[in-house]
Amino acid sequence: MEIGSELSKTVATFIVQKILLDDVGLNYICATAERFFAVGAVLGSMVMSQAQSSEQPSQRLLKHIIRCYLRLSDNPRCGAVPVGGAP
Repeated sequence: MEIGSELSKTVATFIVQKILLDDVGLNYICATAERFFAVGAVLGSMVMSQAQSSEQPSQRLLKHIIRCYLRLSDNPRCGAVPVGGAP
């Protein structure tokens, strides 16, 4: 999700978002701290790369990233844990 064109990043983030929208997918990612923090770290680095880009940040990509963070916060097990690198 971190490497590639804006379109490939957006599609990859959209796929992660769809996985998170399913309760089974959300529970799978939040089942272990390693999975949860890995997803959070990748999302955080994507936000930072958008912020440091010399071009205009992609609103579509940021929209999907925010929706992923929002869905992660829906899980009571993960909702109270701050994500490393979260903006």
